[in-house]
Amino acid sequence: MANQPRPLLRLKGHELLPADEDRKVEVGVYDVLLPCRKYEVAYKVAILGKVSQSLEFLLQLVKVVPGIEEESAAAFFGFEQGEISYVLNEATGPGFVERREGRLWLTSAGDALFQEGADDPAIYTVEERRRDFGFDLLAIAPQPPRAIDSVEMSLPELPIADPAGTGKVGDRIFERFSRFFHELAERRDREQIQQRDLYSVDRVVPKDRFQVPVRVRVFAQASAPSLPEIDLSSWRAEHEISDRPQIESAAAMLIDDLKVNGNHIGVSQAYEVLVDLAPDFLKEFVTKSGLNVNRYWREAAGRAGEPRVDRKTVPIIGPLYTEANARRLLDVVGYGLRSGADQPEFLFSVAPQTRLWGATTQKRDTLSYLRRRIAAAAPASATELRAVCLFPGKAAWFVDRTFDEVLASDFSHLPPALEIMIVPHIAVAALVHAPIGASSGYAVPLGWASFDENVVTRTQAFMADKLWTFMCDRDLHDRLMTELQPRQKVESSDS
Repeated sequence: MANQPRPLLRLKGHELLPADEDRKVEVGVYDVLLPCRKYEVAYKVAILGKVSQSLEFLLQLVKVVPGIEEESAAAFFGFEQGEISYVLNEATGPGFVERREGRLWLTSAGDALFQEGADDPAIYTVEERRRDFGFDLLAIAPQPPRAIDSVEMSLPELPIADPAGTGKVGDRIFERFSRFFHELAERRDREQIQQRDLYSVDRVVPKDRFQVPVRVRVFAQASAPSLPEIDLSSWRAEHEISDRPQIESAAAMLIDDLKVNGNHIGVSQAYEVLVDLAPDFLKEFVTKSGLNVNRYWREAAGRAGEPRVDRKTVPIIGPLYTEANARRLLDVVGYGLRSGADQPEFLFSVAPQTRLWGATTQKRDTLSYLRRRIAAAAPASATELRAVCLFPGKAAWFVDRTFDEVLASDFSHLPPALEIMIVPHIAVAALVHAPIGASSGYAVPLGWASFDENVVTRTQAFMADKLWTFMCDRDLHDRLMTELQPRQKVESSDS
């Protein structure tokens, strides 16, 4: 299963960490849309009940004494003629007992009322039902619809291997409904699962299509970070995922398709920026040829990296919007707010040119957490913090709907692998999205977050120099530039 440990293929001698220091790290998270459809299903449910006491006694007697005379059966129970006639009609009407020449025998249907290991007969009644059920179009497994917001609507869709075949799904609903009946059953039926069973599926009518987000988390061993493993446990329980291997395969294909060649995305230039912006923090990892990425990775993967007053810059592994990194970023911002800086008007995100960056509602949630954290530090401020994304190229819809402003650039002087976040005068973060320990593979985010005043100032100056390449009106450009300029310190004087 995707959420269970799997053997990884590694090249001998190329492990980034020794085996005894290895651990699993989260290197990505994506929300993708699962195509689904509603179907109206007409079906029957067999409900297990009890027979009347008099019929129960008669059936038990006939089972023990096959061919018993009717008069003997009446005498055994002490029944009058009218009473025995009523019970016999109750037994013969549904076909449980056969009368021949004054004697009684159980039919096959009557014998079937005695389940293995049970002394008492039981009878089923059949109820007709008709309800709408949702099924996904990949595994053809139950998927209830739910309302989705504007960001979720714009997320990428899981690929369907045979799109033309989706119209034939309705033919398979008969079998799949039977397969998943107990998962689909009404609550009152699930609570009495031993007394409810599917009797028949009579009709299936296709109705509206819909989509449901599926969260795909990406993990890797620290010794081989560019060999990703998917984890769908945020979406469904393990036993339910095992019933949906087609969805697991589609998610794995989606992540596999994100592999890049480091030479094609300006990796060296991006790492150079990383060092230039935080030279003191990275100095012990820098050689004549630049940043020793493998060594920094080992260090970053091996320590928690929690910010402190005396630890103003901390390493970051994975996207800024994983749950763990979002908490770390909020802590960094919290320390940065202690400087007493005014609440900024804008929060900047510089997007890397990697596919599906920001394709998750966790990106939006992280921005919301930052807004609330900053607003709480200046409750009297009337300034509303706006999230601005500087996007080289054309941004995807989910990016447009995640940020308040998206400024595009037809050409950029920024390395494609570089991501930067700036909370002006408070905190910054920078990451490089690139394969680690290999020339090609999954692009693993690696960088730092900082509330160090010098790092913040350098990062803002770096982006101020590049801002002109991003399209925006003159007024907005001037406001953004003002936000990135160093603040004048007010010197106190004795008077």
